[in-house]
Amino acid sequence: MTNLKKLKLLVASALLSSTGVYADDCTKTSATNCGIDISGNQTIDIGSSIDVNDVTGININSISNTLTIDGDITVNSNIDSARGISITNSPASNNVINMIGNISTISSGGAVKMHGILLNDGASNNTVNVTGNVSTSGINSSGVIIYKGSDNNNVTLTGDINLTGTASSFGVRLYGTSGNVSDDNVVTVNGDINTVNISIFLSGFITGNNIIVNGNVQSTNNAGIAITGTDTINNIVTVNGNVSTSSTSSNATITFDKGATDNLVVINGNVTQLSNSAALRFGASSDSSHDNTVSVSGNI
Repeated sequence: MTNLKKLKLLVASALLSSTGVYADDCTKTSATNCGIDISGNQTIDIGSSIDVNDVTGININSISNTLTIDGDITVNSNIDSARGISITNSPASNNVINMIGNISTISSGGAVKMHGILLNDGASNNTVNVTGNVSTSGINSSGVIIYKGSDNNNVTLTGDINLTGTASSFGVRLYGTSGNVSDDNVVTVNGDINTVNISIFLSGFITGNNIIVNGNVQSTNNAGIAITGTDTINNIVTVNGNVSTSSTSSNATITFDKGATDNLVVINGNVTQLSNSAALRFGASSDSSHDNTVSVSGNI
């Protein structure tokens, strides 16, 4: 990056902090900000919105950073994997983000993996608090996604999660891989989750995680809650509202499948299935899932 571009970024983001934080180089000169890439132990105050093209809004791959953000994060991308907030790679740990504003990732030209909040590849012991909504679009995009050996993270969202992506897009998704189990994460959504695909998806090699939704969960074309996969064990999903699927869905509202074991789903509301499918489904043919529990306080 040239000195001129660094100077432009610092002037445009004068409220960042007294510590210089340089972003990735801009691919478009019309961009008002080029994202913030943090690789050191820093305390940073961001007093304005971040509006970027083709890059992640905030990326952290180091330890013990504290960010305070007062403004929105908007990512508009033609390039895959441009996220709102990304905390990734070991040892990305002990980071704290407190944000008042909305996160929006907008897929242009078919860009995929446009996650709102991402923690992966061993990112552990991080805290993310967002007072606002998360909206994403694009295939294989999630509102909040934690995966691949990421442990003991705490993500709290005061607003809603809204997804317009169709295939493989999820409101909240947790998963791991063999040898990289994701465990003891807590995700709290105080608003609603509205998706086209699965709203809450726990899908393999995850243990002891806790998902709490204090609003309603709705999918228009798939399951509201799906728990599946090898070593998906002892996870708890609590919804203090209603869970529903629309008449266009061909899937059960709540489903367990393919090895999910000893998981608990608590619904302190109603479970509604408006298509010709089951409201609750436990396992499938030749399936090894067992000992899962669903508690519903309202009607099914």
